[in-house]
Amino acid sequence: MPAHSQDHPPDGEGRASVWLWSLLGVFAACVPCALLVVEKVGSALSPVPLVLAILAALAGYVLAVRAVVGQKFGQSSRRSRILVWSTAAVLFLGSLGVLFAFRPPPPPLARMGGARDVAVVGFVQQEGRQDKRVLTDLAATFAHDMAGRIPTATGVRSYAGEVSLPLAELQGTHRGELERRTARFADETNAEIVVGGLVSRDTAGQVTLRPAVYVRADQAPDSPELAGWFLSRPILVARGWESARGRSRVSAELTRRIGTLAEFVDALDTWRNGSPKEAARILDGLLGPEREAGGDSFVPPDLLRLFHGHAIEDQASGEGDPGRQKLLEAARADYLAIGEASPVRWRAAISLQDNAYRRALGPVHNCRPGTVQAQDLAQVSRELRAFADDQDINERGRLTATVYLAQVDHCRITAGLVKDDGTVERAVAAVRAAHDAAGTADLLALVESIAASRAAARGDAAAAVDRIRQAIAHEQDPVRRAIWYGLLASWILDRCDLAGGRAAQQDALSQLAAAQQAGRASEERRRQYEQSSSAELRQAEQTCGERRGERPMREGGQ
Repeated sequence: MPAHSQDHPPDGEGRASVWLWSLLGVFAACVPCALLVVEKVGSALSPVPLVLAILAALAGYVLAVRAVVGQKFGQSSRRSRILVWSTAAVLFLGSLGVLFAFRPPPPPLARMGGARDVAVVGFVQQEGRQDKRVLTDLAATFAHDMAGRIPTATGVRSYAGEVSLPLAELQGTHRGELERRTARFADETNAEIVVGGLVSRDTAGQVTLRPAVYVRADQAPDSPELAGWFLSRPILVARGWESARGRSRVSAELTRRIGTLAEFVDALDTWRNGSPKEAARILDGLLGPEREAGGDSFVPPDLLRLFHGHAIEDQASGEGDPGRQKLLEAARADYLAIGEASPVRWRAAISLQDNAYRRALGPVHNCRPGTVQAQDLAQVSRELRAFADDQDINERGRLTATVYLAQVDHCRITAGLVKDDGTVERAVAAVRAAHDAAGTADLLALVESIAASRAAARGDAAAAVDRIRQAIAHEQDPVRRAIWYGLLASWILDRCDLAGGRAAQQDALSQLAAAQQAGRASEERRRQYEQSSSAELRQAEQTCGERRGERPMREGGQ
């Protein structure tokens, strides 16, 4: 028998081997496309099995190409073999490209439709070994329990098995990736509050849960302390997750803490939407002895006191004496109860000066000469000026003090106590320069209204109208908008623009009607403005008609 017959298979077997390896190569090259078909007609594959399938296909493909090149192109030039390998690589990469280019996107997360929704994203292991299934079950149980116990949360849902956020970053100070991904998650699901946490187990088997929450910045614009992720005090589970009673206690404690936060955010929303009386009622409940006894809430008691004071101050704006003074004194007591070591001490101190300004106005609530307490206003001005220049206070605090200072000095100028030294204009410039800073819209509205009043006092009607329009554009409170629309109507009528004056008066009445529905204004107040605005319009018609040398035209042809 010839020697070569022992070393090489017969031609038929060689051709069969080449065909077999070629078929294997084609099959391996088509695996990514096959995976695409599976995902299209079935469900999306998780990353691990997808990567394993691609690696297995790649290994088989490399073996097949190597065998074909060795048997079919063994005697060919090196350039030819490189060309075959390159073509094979392009084929496989093209198949992968088809997979990832046309791979269906992951199904969207369920979007909650309520106004105050809570999403639970689960709990991750911090130390020790934890069963992920137990943690997922805990998240689902907590979401179920909270949905039944918190009336203010219109929706509670667990996403623990659907989304994976890098909650491990909660252990450190660098949380950029976590904050970004959580913001996208909250936007996609419409969650107002996101709940997560860190879990650790020591050698004795004791489990510690460190709850964490994320609050969207747009849900607490007045309270930047709560925006983003922050941790609460740990919850201990003495006998681990094996105890059903222990899991129940953890769920109940989490519900209590998140419930307080949800109610606080609800109170802020109620206050911002023009119902300070209802907001104060909610905050009263959160400041009760039973609530304050638990110092492990996500919302510090001092923050509750601060906004309770704000709410009852706004409530006082619609009251007459002595009710107004009583509410202002109650707000003052809230601010004084906030200690020097509190993180919100500067906000409380500045609010205390604004409260003193309101009390110094006296029973007529304006700055006419002889109606204000001059010494009290002078003291408030000095304190606010010091706060505005204090570099230890953050930018928002200094801006607030600057605007309040402009308000106080404008009152003193109007009352004839001091001369205009440019404080108001400097305040306007400072707030306008910081218009991108969070929470400056309300400050800009107030300072623009003050600037409008100063312009009117100088006789610059055009500037007054422009400034008060700017103030209205940045204000949401219906009571303030009604007052400012009333000023706008008066200044427009002074320019004999009767149509514009009528429109502004109607806008003022509409705002008063909205305030009345929210409990911020009485029916009597709306009727009084309706009567006074009608008289003002008649006077303007007469005055402007005399200026033109003709009789005033009455509506309806009279």
